[in-house]
Amino acid sequence: AGTGHMPPKSRKRARRLGIVAAVLAFVVIAYVSSSQYEDVHVNEGAAFEVEEKITTNSVESPSTSLVHHDDDSHRAADDADVVPDTTTVDSDARRDAVDTGSATTPVASSSSSSSSSKPVTPSERRRSLKLSGFVPLEHFEANGDVVKWGQDHIVADAAACHDACVALKDKGCNAWVFCPSEGGCGSQKYKCCWLKKQARPWTLLGGRGAHVPWTSGGIYEQDDPTGGDPDPSRKFHVLLTTNNAVYQAWQARVMYYHYKKQKALQGPNGQMGGFTRILHDSSDGLEDEIPTCRVDRLQDELGFVVLSRPWAFEQFFAKCPEIEEDYILMAEPDHLYIKPIPNLMSGNNPAAFPFFYIVPHDQPDILRRFLPGITDEEMFDIDPIGSSPTFIHKNDLKRLAPVWNNMSVALQSDPPAKKAWGWVIEMYGYALAAYKMGIAHDLRPQLQSQPPWDTEIGDFLSIHFTYGMDYDASGKATPGKVGEWRFDKRSYSHTYPPKHLPAPPAGMKNDLVRVLIDAINEASAALPNWGMYRGNNITGTFH
Repeated sequence: AGTGHMPPKSRKRARRLGIVAAVLAFVVIAYVSSSQYEDVHVNEGAAFEVEEKITTNSVESPSTSLVHHDDDSHRAADDADVVPDTTTVDSDARRDAVDTGSATTPVASSSSSSSSSKPVTPSERRRSLKLSGFVPLEHFEANGDVVKWGQDHIVADAAACHDACVALKDKGCNAWVFCPSEGGCGSQKYKCCWLKKQARPWTLLGGRGAHVPWTSGGIYEQDDPTGGDPDPSRKFHVLLTTNNAVYQAWQARVMYYHYKKQKALQGPNGQMGGFTRILHDSSDGLEDEIPTCRVDRLQDELGFVVLSRPWAFEQFFAKCPEIEEDYILMAEPDHLYIKPIPNLMSGNNPAAFPFFYIVPHDQPDILRRFLPGITDEEMFDIDPIGSSPTFIHKNDLKRLAPVWNNMSVALQSDPPAKKAWGWVIEMYGYALAAYKMGIAHDLRPQLQSQPPWDTEIGDFLSIHFTYGMDYDASGKATPGKVGEWRFDKRSYSHTYPPKHLPAPPAGMKNDLVRVLIDAINEASAALPNWGMYRGNNITGTFH
């Protein structure tokens, strides 16, 4: 995924959008920080989410990453903090080392609580792949860097497209995308065939749903996409981080309401355990409603409020009551659970949602400075993830959190990294820190949906409502244009959403948007004192 496979004009457009988004995000931070509500802070991630709104409203879905359209522009990038580790170590030592500030210390590879054997790296897996045969997936568009452009690559059928990829496997092809529609697929021709390369071809990533006209597939055997182990003893504890802003308060209340609802529905063998909100700020008055542990805000956030997030996780293990569960699900306030959540970890391997815009190998110079000794091939081993939603063993998170914190601050302090990764720099901090420590994550796309780009519930477990949702009166989506009906959480940065949010237009064909609005309305109707913040009613209006 990403802009690497876009036409040159689209790449330039995506970069320009990133710059504009960064400037606007900075303005939003300044505005919210000077809000009339004392001590109201920007959402950890609000700056990035403003950028998300701009970049995604310009065109296509981050999930589908439709690389074939001239308007496809999805790469988020902008601003960042600490000094890169310049210690020279070989690749194996680096993968098993923790930066203590003065030396490297060997640690156990990926879950300290699991076996002592070293996990297989993605690089090693790529060298031992097995061909799978022809397995087409309808209404699915595989992501990936382009191996062979498809505008004029016309083949007989999907099987021929698969075979063309097999023929180019030595050139890196491991995923194919075929247009089976006689009317074409968007601007692309009937029977055109795109050949692509994914970093982890055993977990095929891309966009799916009835609205996706493409048929895609891989050429190698696939891992079980569901993952996990249903053993009821493998319960996990949800850890949510927030500051005390109104913006985060109402989202956290909605999230916790639906966490409790889904936990009640899971039955006696469910794996949802406890819940703790890590509040890295002064009190917001919700401690009696949501189980909360207060920790310190990072003393110097270097102009980026999200840097308090890894610092909060580091403090959790020193200042908060010990949890009984072995496993943790890291979460954020704009995650809404729509089904009982299973533990998606296989053994003790962490499992995380893959983000299309986390593409570490696009910045090799930065990686070489912060991960000395890394090879070009190993750059593709860095997980395309952030810290959330992520399942991880608590022992792994305990040793990872300080490295993640240090890495994030180091990246934010580094001008080239700050320029390249901007408002997602804390996410890159997590991915680089995990790689440095030899902690590899399995990828679980079903962990969350991202409407309006995702439209069907399918096997999704949650909704990440970070993108603006705009529709005209007939229910047609209007990306890039404020709709006659719209929901955007940023409209409620200083207020609660009103009760009884209006339903989307009857003609709108997006089940996830409907579920989201119904879920917020359900929570606002059930929760006491909706709209109250520090004794004041600050309920907003729908707009």
